[in-house]
Amino acid sequence: MTSTQRSSSTSAIRSIAQQQILPLDWEDERSLDNFDTGGQTDNALVLQAVQDLLLQRRHAALYLWGDSGSGKSHLLWAACNAVRKQGAWALLLTPQTPTSAWPDVNDLLARPPGGILAVDDAHALADWQQDWVFGLYNAARTADQAFLSSGHAAPAALPLRADLRTRLSWGLALRLSPPDDEVRARVLQRLAHDRGYSLSPELLHYMQTHLSRDLSQLARLMAAFDRYALAAQRPATVPLLKSLLAEQPQLLHTAAPEPVSG
Repeated sequence: MTSTQRSSSTSAIRSIAQQQILPLDWEDERSLDNFDTGGQTDNALVLQAVQDLLLQRRHAALYLWGDSGSGKSHLLWAACNAVRKQGAWALLLTPQTPTSAWPDVNDLLARPPGGILAVDDAHALADWQQDWVFGLYNAARTADQAFLSSGHAAPAALPLRADLRTRLSWGLALRLSPPDDEVRARVLQRLAHDRGYSLSPELLHYMQTHLSRDLSQLARLMAAFDRYALAAQRPATVPLLKSLLAEQPQLLHTAAPEPVSG
């Protein structure tokens, strides 16, 4: 096999890998429309900024920061999915994304304008991933692709190489506030209603007081709870939820963000 053939084969494998990395949960649930700002002005501004970013057909950058569970991953996933539904290219990378799914700079440069590259949890990027994101950011500027990223702190405070921190601060940087109890209750009830039932006051109170405040984690738990209740042919109750958590304690732990591409 010649070097050209090997390069072509590697690119094909990478492209297939990118297409195959799809989220298992929330595929039809995370959207810009159902992001609950809770009447918080700063969160409403963030949502508007993401929507504005998607309307531009040239390069623009936006960085979101805030505590875990504030909705950063929701917005990045929803933005990428919205772009994909419009027929444009989108890729969401996380520190857990397999190496084979990271695009080559030339792959990005070859994409038509109007797509989006998103990087979630930038603060946790390994050294090699920081190097890669630096190159991809520059390629996104050249190729007129939008760049959306997130982290747990403002760009200047991130534990990243200095030139990458600088790149992340070139665009607008906005902070998300964590959801309050009222927002969490609405989201949990919406997730239940989407599955054809409602949460009793007792079950909702238990979930509010005994489980994570991270909405992404709660959504994964709700999906598992729904499957568990259907398999047991029992209604959703506090005892049934306790039974699920006893059998699957990993649901109490925060899962890694899911990458998506298309």
